[in-house]
Amino acid sequence: MKGLQRLVRATGGYGASVVVSGIVSIAVIPAVIILAGADAWAAIAIAQAVAGFAFVIAVFGWGVTGPTRVAALPSEQRGGYYLGSLVSRGWLTLLVTPPSIVLAALMQPDYVLLVALTVTSGIIAALGAGWFFVGERSPTRFLLLDTLPRTVGTIVGAGALMLTHDAVWFAGVQGAGALCATVLSSISILRRYRGWRLDLRPVPAFRRLRGQTPEVAMSATSAVYVNLPIIVVQLMLPQAVATFALAERIMRLALYSTRPIVQMAQGYVPATPPEEQLRRARLVVKAALVLGLLGTAAYTLLGPWIGDLLSGGELSIDLALAASFGLALGALLASQLTGFACLTAFERTRTLAVSTIAGAVVGGILLVPLAFLIGLPGVALAMAAAELAVLAVQLHALRSVLRPPVDGAKVRL
Repeated sequence: MKGLQRLVRATGGYGASVVVSGIVSIAVIPAVIILAGADAWAAIAIAQAVAGFAFVIAVFGWGVTGPTRVAALPSEQRGGYYLGSLVSRGWLTLLVTPPSIVLAALMQPDYVLLVALTVTSGIIAALGAGWFFVGERSPTRFLLLDTLPRTVGTIVGAGALMLTHDAVWFAGVQGAGALCATVLSSISILRRYRGWRLDLRPVPAFRRLRGQTPEVAMSATSAVYVNLPIIVVQLMLPQAVATFALAERIMRLALYSTRPIVQMAQGYVPATPPEEQLRRARLVVKAALVLGLLGTAAYTLLGPWIGDLLSGGELSIDLALAASFGLALGALLASQLTGFACLTAFERTRTLAVSTIAGAVVGGILLVPLAFLIGLPGVALAMAAAELAVLAVQLHALRSVLRPPVDGAKVRL
């Protein structure tokens, strides 16, 4: 019972960060579209997609492996581990930011300064310490030192946008908030965990990257099919970028809002004896499928209305586009539970990588043909097919894991 209470408290703490970030993210969408215009909104979306690719390289797996590593380290080694990762991520950020800015500027030549600031802001997020706070189980520090400065930067940036009607101010101030979060988090961590030594040399920094290539490969593959669709829309259907970006943002915010559910499931499934873990995993798989169906129905029915509300009537999400994104959202909602809560509990992380690759292959093959044949809903359908492929691979793997044992046979996990 005490373990469950601790889990709920921790989830509630991280949930507060999710709620705060989600509310602010939703609130600024109409501000950008209405005050800066749909074209500026589209430029920001393209720049964020480019930054999404670069972010994976800059963070280089610490967001995936970092929490577990921090939790296992003794206190006297945590400060050095964090500072070493920060230096390594800093060098990677310096390397990937300039070419990313150039790429985004080539796609949005009318908004060079805006996309430059947006790309920089997105990549700076790789320097954040949120993963460290998760590893040391500090949801309050996560909220106050990581989430809050970023949120304040977004709010102040939105205020500057209201005064100037220039999205450059929004992007610049938002980036300053992300940088502030890194500074405040680093001061907190390095003050509490002594015994570190600052070494800014590039050779040791890049040597620390060894051993994290599989995590980076999986994250990079995921980033491809997450961010590639809007790039394809920019190239094939440039007049529809703003609408697609709005529909995709609504889907991502809906997914983001369910993070506390995933975190609770991740703590719920692992159990002893093995029979109890099997029972819990079966229950979570059923819940995942129900959640997926609800997400699909909700987006299909409410997506057009939400899009109209957030854009102030400037952009329209039709039923075909809403249904396609609803299907993608449903698959995502289900797979994050079957993958991160169930497969990881049975140490099937390799299946997670295989499912990600399967999704990337399916999405990559279908993206351009469906965009050419159906238009904007076709791009969303390709995304849905990719996410359904991910879910199918995960469910296939779980089917053998969760199959009831033959009478008299021992359960092996």
